[in-house]
Amino acid sequence: MRVLRWEDGKVLRGGRELVRPGGQVWIDCAPTPDDLAWLGRTFHFHPLALEDCANEDQRVKFEQYAESLFMVVHRIAPSADDSELLSHELDAFLAAGALVTVHAVPNAELDAVFQACATDAEILSRGPEFALYRVYDAVTDAHFALVDALTDEVEQIADAAVSRESFEGEEDLLGRILDARRMHGLLRKRLSPQREVFAALSRPGQTLVRDQSAVYFRDVVDHMVRLTEEIDTGRDLLASAMDANLSQTNNRLSAVMARLTLISTIFLPLNFVAGFFGMNLQILPAGVAVPVVLASVLVTPVALFAYFRHKRWL
Repeated sequence: MRVLRWEDGKVLRGGRELVRPGGQVWIDCAPTPDDLAWLGRTFHFHPLALEDCANEDQRVKFEQYAESLFMVVHRIAPSADDSELLSHELDAFLAAGALVTVHAVPNAELDAVFQACATDAEILSRGPEFALYRVYDAVTDAHFALVDALTDEVEQIADAAVSRESFEGEEDLLGRILDARRMHGLLRKRLSPQREVFAALSRPGQTLVRDQSAVYFRDVVDHMVRLTEEIDTGRDLLASAMDANLSQTNNRLSAVMARLTLISTIFLPLNFVAGFFGMNLQILPAGVAVPVVLASVLVTPVALFAYFRHKRWL
């Protein structure tokens, strides 16, 4: 547990000893049973909210209790090998003169804001809700880089789906499409509801969010709307890429089947000639039979091939 306390124009940094009446504090801790029990005794947070902190993978939510607000948002980050996206929960309590953030996984954006608050007394002087705005703004901005990278990947996939002319790399492209759709689904599921959380904090008249701070949360709402629109655009592009991929596959399959059918058609008369004259060669004079059969075998496929080429079937 680490604590920042603003009092008399100065910021003190320490632990639980700084949590006392007067001043404004920011408490950042992990969801350990000891820390959650201490928070319950000190701030009288609702047991259901503390239970949500103890259990990971909660849905995004905004809960208003008698003396506090409870928010759950998610920070989406790529795994170490960039093979998938991981969702890390960030819980926050906002009470009179106090901000409490709870997270099991280190959060680089929160750490940066925490350090800024420790060195700049003006941030906490504007109230704990302003520090919470700084955290949410940093987390939301961090998602832009992630979504932009996925958008670039989707555009490359769409170009590849349209330009391919052979079966080479088809399985790899299909895998890329499915991976991108899974990532966009996770982003849509986790990030889109966060807009409602920020919108709730931006409403005028909140008892724990001053109006001068609420306007900043509206800026975060605007950023989240842009993120959601970009995610939806990426999903639409992926759906188009999937349709184009299936269309290309069907077209190539149809072309291959047409060529195989024409080849079969070319050789079908040869089977007839071989079968017929194999049993009935004696109906022709000996000096004529062999030349007739050889001429039929040579001329028929050449004539059919030339006819199909003339008709542009081959």
